[in-house]
This record gives sequence, structure tokens and C-alpha cells, in this order.
Amino acid sequence: KPEKERRSLRVLCCEAEEEMERQKKKVSISHVTLKRRLEGGRSCQQANEENYGWLTVEEEESVVEYCLELAARGFPLTHKSLKHHVDSLLHARLANAFPETGVGKNWTDRFLERHAEQLGKYWSSSLDTNRGRAVNEHTHKAWFDLLGDTMKKYHI
Repeated sequence: KPEKERRSLRVLCCEAEEEMERQKKKVSISHVTLKRRLEGGRSCQQANEENYGWLTVEEEESVVEYCLELAARGFPLTHKSLKHHVDSLLHARLANAFPETGVGKNWTDRFLERHAEQLGKYWSSSLDTNRGRAVNEHTHKAWFDLLGDTMKKYHI
């Protein structure tokens, strides 16, 4: 950009803080943090998840596969059941080092955010409506295909 249009990161941060103040929000923006992020640096949340996350990369992949498998069978996990499953895994691996309360309040939201390309959030409709819609040739074929695949996979 031309010299007149260029502004330092410090000036940009001050302008952003002033704008937030006009909106009655108190925000402090560091020009050093902005510079680091512009150069591809990680946010504090990203760094904490990578350095202090509860699950290993392999465990996260396993949980994603578990979610997808249950969804394919028609039993998608709720936030509560996902939390329960992850808490069980971590209690088994970490024993007393894992808190009794389990993973945090927003852990499942962040997990779904990290794996948004594979997992999604959906509102379910009433069970009776779904049962009524499920009685058709396509769903019967899909069910028996899934059953056959599962039997082959587990040599049943």
C-alpha cells in the first residue's frame, strides 16, 4: 500500500480498542499478539489444546470414528453421551489424575468445532415421526446392507 495508507499494528490495535469501547466493550489488543498471529502463530486456545488437551491425537480420531459409526447405525451421540464416553476413556487411562467432574462444560462444543468437517450438529425431530418416515424400501435396503457389512467386519 502507499505510505499514507499504511498504519502500524500498534495504531490498528488502538483503533480497534476505541471502536470496541464505543460499543461498550472493554477489550485490550496487543500489537505483539496481532503480529504473531499474522505470521501464522497459534492462539492461546490452540496452544492449550495441543499442549494440554485431554485426548491424544489417536484417541480423538477413535472418538470421531465411534461417533460416525453410531450415527451410521441410527444412534447419534448427544453432547451428554459424547461427554460420558470421553470421560470413561480418560478415567480408564488417567485414573485419579483425571478430575471426577470429567472434561469441561464446553469441551464437546470445542470437540465438534475441531472436527466440523466430519461431525455435525443436528436437531432431532420426534421419534414417532422418524419411525413413520423410516418405513420404506430404501431404508430397509440400507439397514440390511449395514447389517451385512457389520457381520462381515466382525466375522459373525
